[in-house]
Amino acid sequence: MPRIPRPTKPLADVNCLPQKDGSYEIVVCFLPDPSMLVGEGNSKACLAVDASASMKPMFGFSPVPFNKPPNYVEAVTRKIGAILCGITKTGKVTGLYWATTADGSKTEPIGELDEAGWSAATIGGPKRSQDWGRGTKLLPPLKQIAEVVDKGSDWTMGVVITDGIIEDEKDVVDYCRKLGQELDRKTSSGARRPNSFKLVLIGIGELVDEAQFERLNNMFEDTPLEGKIDLWACGLVASMQEESDILGVLFGELMTEDVFVAASGSVTDAAGRELGKWPDGLPGKFRFVLPKGQKSFNIQIPSTTITQDCSEVIGVP
Repeated sequence: MPRIPRPTKPLADVNCLPQKDGSYEIVVCFLPDPSMLVGEGNSKACLAVDASASMKPMFGFSPVPFNKPPNYVEAVTRKIGAILCGITKTGKVTGLYWATTADGSKTEPIGELDEAGWSAATIGGPKRSQDWGRGTKLLPPLKQIAEVVDKGSDWTMGVVITDGIIEDEKDVVDYCRKLGQELDRKTSSGARRPNSFKLVLIGIGELVDEAQFERLNNMFEDTPLEGKIDLWACGLVASMQEESDILGVLFGELMTEDVFVAASGSVTDAAGRELGKWPDGLPGKFRFVLPKGQKSFNIQIPSTTITQDCSEVIGVP
């Protein structure tokens, strides 16, 4: 489902699903309050950083002496780690490098850090030079998040930073489908709240396979779990210029229809045609159909109007 890279604030997530007649189903999520999503249970988070060899330039390594590039990975990791500390029960977040060793199948701990620790953390990659992976396998850190970090947790978020193509996509999809079935069973039985386990894939650099990101994000479409389990969210560092952008990527898809963000609201297209109306409360997540040929929509609430341009995604001239 194509996603607007940087939605108009206070929107956190806007997805556009093409229809056969040329229209688009639009799914809108407002930026939520993360603390309200997490609740007061035992919440945990893990931040996994790609340490494959292709990442080295973004860690600040250069083959040319006296021409050291900035460590982009450290800056991004520090910021996300500090933000995640605000939603965990202990105020700490587990960190690890993944895609280490020759085949890219191992992980290496960074540590469990609080907000101050993440804000000043040295993120320089694996400790040994030979541990930079020559492969990029996502299943090992995924298992670490789902089977170790999530153990005993009421709410867990795993954030994965990567720069390129994930080699073991089929293994990841197979594992996630089983994980989705288990989460659905626990949710249906009341053993776990909806959306209490979320994975976020964040791409950094120019080699990111966005099509692969989309496949992971939409892996439950056309399956019995569609509309019930939404395991992955995806975003690109290039679209995360402000803290609100980061919050949108991390938490935007967790907004639900049960949370109201305004006393009332409506949606119109650029021609002024009404596409949806909620007189008794505008939900934080809602859907509507944008007619063929339209490239923007307006959300009207009592205090303001929010205009969202969709042409970047839907390709309307």
